Amino acid sequence: MTLFLQVAMVLVSVQAADLSFAIDTADVDFTTFRGEEVVYIPGGASPFIDGEPGLPGVGYAMVIPQGTYLESVQVEVLSKVDLPGIHSIAPVLSVPLNQPIPLIIPHSTDYQGGSFPSDAIQSIDTGNKTGFRIASFSYVPFSWNPATGTLSLVTSARLTPVTAPAVDAPRLNLSDYQVRTAISALHSVVQNPEMLEAYAPEITSGIDGAPWVLIADEALQTTLQPLLDLRATTHGSEFKFTQWIYANYTGRDTQEQIRNYLIDAYENQGLVYALIVGDFGETTRLSGIKIGSTGPEYFVADLYYSDLDGSWDIDGDSVFGELGDGLDYYSDIYTGRFSSDSPYRLSTMVERVIAYESASPAGDWQTTALLAGAGLWPESGYWGSFICDSIALRIPESWTVHKLYETSASHPNNQIELYNNGVSYSSLNGHGNPGGVYWLDFSPTALVTKVNYTGLTNIDMPVVFHSMACSPGDLENIACIAERLMFWPSGGAAAVMFNSSYGWGSPPGMGASEWLELYFAQVLFVDHQYELGVTHAISKDEFKANVSIAMQTWVLQENNLLGDPALLFVDGQTGIEEGEGNPGVSSPAISTPAPNPVSGTCAVNFTMPATASATVIVYDISGRVAATVHNGVLPEGAGSLSFDASNLASGFYSVVINSQSGSAATQMLVLH
Repeated sequence: MTLFLQVAMVLVSVQAADLSFAIDTADVDFTTFRGEEVVYIPGGASPFIDGEPGLPGVGYAMVIPQGTYLESVQVEVLSKVDLPGIHSIAPVLSVPLNQPIPLIIPHSTDYQGGSFPSDAIQSIDTGNKTGFRIASFSYVPFSWNPATGTLSLVTSARLTPVTAPAVDAPRLNLSDYQVRTAISALHSVVQNPEMLEAYAPEITSGIDGAPWVLIADEALQTTLQPLLDLRATTHGSEFKFTQWIYANYTGRDTQEQIRNYLIDAYENQGLVYALIVGDFGETTRLSGIKIGSTGPEYFVADLYYSDLDGSWDIDGDSVFGELGDGLDYYSDIYTGRFSSDSPYRLSTMVERVIAYESASPAGDWQTTALLAGAGLWPESGYWGSFICDSIALRIPESWTVHKLYETSASHPNNQIELYNNGVSYSSLNGHGNPGGVYWLDFSPTALVTKVNYTGLTNIDMPVVFHSMACSPGDLENIACIAERLMFWPSGGAAAVMFNSSYGWGSPPGMGASEWLELYFAQVLFVDHQYELGVTHAISKDEFKANVSIAMQTWVLQENNLLGDPALLFVDGQTGIEEGEGNPGVSSPAISTPAPNPVSGTCAVNFTMPATASATVIVYDISGRVAATVHNGVLPEGAGSLSFDASNLASGFYSVVINSQSGSAATQMLVLH
């Protein structure tokens, strides 16, 4: 099943903001689960809640003018067909990865009514991303009648978003650095990136705050000072003691005082990145979400310090992050955490960041990935290898990819050896608890756990970890595996993105945790966002904007980044080895093709730091090579290449230049 929509989803008229939807009946797939049908379309996800018929929709996201919100979406159906046969549609199902699939799957009252859904437009939403207004919705092209079993499909339609004034929409004056960072990130989130400049918040001069701020107890300054010194050269840094924040900002507790400082620094002082230092306690916010009538379940959510809109507690009950508490889930700043109060452990993490950016050894490890897939629900034919294979499509073909997959007969057990030999990125798709991530069957069950992590000796080649598993990032636990990977002195991680509570699946299709894993790989490898805090946050933003799925909001809150949010992924580092303070100065550059949108021939302008062999490749939204613009020597300095895009399907593409001195990317919209 193709996991990203590749049918036409493009702007037909920028001014009118009309969107074209088109799909062929050959793109509709069916599987059977518990005697009912599960429907798939490329890139589709069901926007309905558990128990409702699981018909898939297509997500759209766009930047809209300041001071407006998405009021509605008008649908003009251009063509529609009835699919052959009598259909019984399986309901939406969300299951924590550590729990069995229910024997009886509940069905909503929609199974007794008329045509479903009553409205093809679902999940209309408007949020704020660093001063930009982001509108999104899901379009469901199917209509199902449970009584007759008739399933209809709209094969083409015109969608017209309608915006209206929003009197309560914030209008911020931000720094040029903040706006430029957001524009770069939003290119991969919205489907009208050519409007980002026009709809940007106002840029103000005279902001003198540091873009990168470290928040910690004053007693830890000596330990953390080397990292502050590094960030002073790469971004501009500042140390804010927790004691100073508590003395100068109000709030019901220390967490709200820290957040109120971050809001002030973001709105008035040019804040872009925040590294929060502290183990579970006064700097960690617990979010509470109910599942049906039970709960709430509580878990650590550092998104509280990144999504700075509202109070996260509209109803005033001091249970933060509830579904009715007004979160918009978009990151306004990029936040990471050093989860320790121990100078010894913090020293290990500080030294690792500095070494990673200034002294990482050359070698194949920088372009080596390890994907681990355990049996998730093998009794239903569902394996972690499925999401691993989808992630692998986003990883460049030139990389070495170790695929460690559990089967019904056995699983590999050489992961620690492979990490020690050198791996820069690893996705762990298995079962979990605070002690680690596990295989399902067969001894040893440890994938990366408290049992075997002490065998890691990859001190010079630390790994960037991401996982869908349940609770390996549970900071309430004493030294969960996510923390241990960060402060193990002999090796471990450069950054860890693990869940602080349940990972969520939706058998037999992709669940919310798998979608987030996939978007992280998309943003890192296809969109080339190499600052890991930005990568992590934008993967959430893009997931939120372009997909609507059950348990999504839970997953967006619980997946936290342990590490420096400004840390540059090793494969994206350029110029750091020579000690330059501005990463990317000595790397190639590439400009947005002109014209853009393009229907025929366009100019691809580039700049090379020196004459060298280089490739200029066009990738589609799934990460596959769509065209080669150039493969050979490019001269030093500025130049231009001519490219004919007439053979490409309408849609968004990444244009990537690669050479020995680094890489760069831009976005291209093909519109026929």
